[in-house]
Amino acid sequence: MGKYFAKSFCLLASVLVLCSLGFAQTYGTKGYAPGAWKPEELSPELSKPKPFNAHDLSGVWSMPTKGFEKHSLTSKPLALEHVPAEMKQTSVPPPMTAWGKARLDETKVSYGPRSVPPGTGNDPVSTCEPLGYPRDLWEANLRPFEFVLASDRVLQHMQYHDVWRTIWTDGRALPKDPDPAWYGYSVGKWEGDTFVTDSIGYDDRTWLDHFGNPHSDQMRLQERWRRVDPDTLEVTMTLTDPKAYTEPWVSDKITFVRAKAAIFEEICAPSEENRFNDRVRDAAVGKSKP
Repeated sequence: MGKYFAKSFCLLASVLVLCSLGFAQTYGTKGYAPGAWKPEELSPELSKPKPFNAHDLSGVWSMPTKGFEKHSLTSKPLALEHVPAEMKQTSVPPPMTAWGKARLDETKVSYGPRSVPPGTGNDPVSTCEPLGYPRDLWEANLRPFEFVLASDRVLQHMQYHDVWRTIWTDGRALPKDPDPAWYGYSVGKWEGDTFVTDSIGYDDRTWLDHFGNPHSDQMRLQERWRRVDPDTLEVTMTLTDPKAYTEPWVSDKITFVRAKAAIFEEICAPSEENRFNDRVRDAAVGKSKP
């Protein structure tokens, strides 16, 4: 098993490096997206910055990838050798209830101290299931997101899976008894220069992060977004879920920077993911098809 484990990490590390190189090529040039408009096809006017407005969250945002990356509400680095840097960390959740611990024990993850070879895991992402929120936000290490402002809502467009999350700003309250949804139901309002978003109604099949931390359908999430300057956006989150955790989970302050790239189509197609599973994840543990 140790030999397969090492091989799987090597394969996955290679994939991560290739992906990182690919994404790096899309950064550094405003308006460029693979297969779309090249820099020389765009007017220089499009690259001029707009006057700073703390209430304008619009734009494409990415998490800085130098040094320690964020992959959970709270996390810390681990002293691990021979693994990619992205895997040298673990999450630090509050104490779990018996229900939450049982759900955690069901997960077989590819990251952190509980990791197993990817081909033996059960991460929903490996079969193109929706990531849910806030997990999709951690993808901004490599895959940016954007805020689009409308008169009655703020739309959060996540590049990975091409998801559009709606945050209503028309004064409505949260629904009283919503059907569970992959990305929940959200309302937002301004408190000074902080955009406060409250969300409920999350489908409990999603994980909070790739460490397998669970949540229930009772989860409530509050985000406090603040645009610090033209190129910096910050958020802190408070997750309350008495069924899964014995106390609220308060996040670290998470910083995003303006990405010099356009959001492009990145849909998780089951046919492509199955091919990747067969050639990489399953092959690393000897499970690939003949």
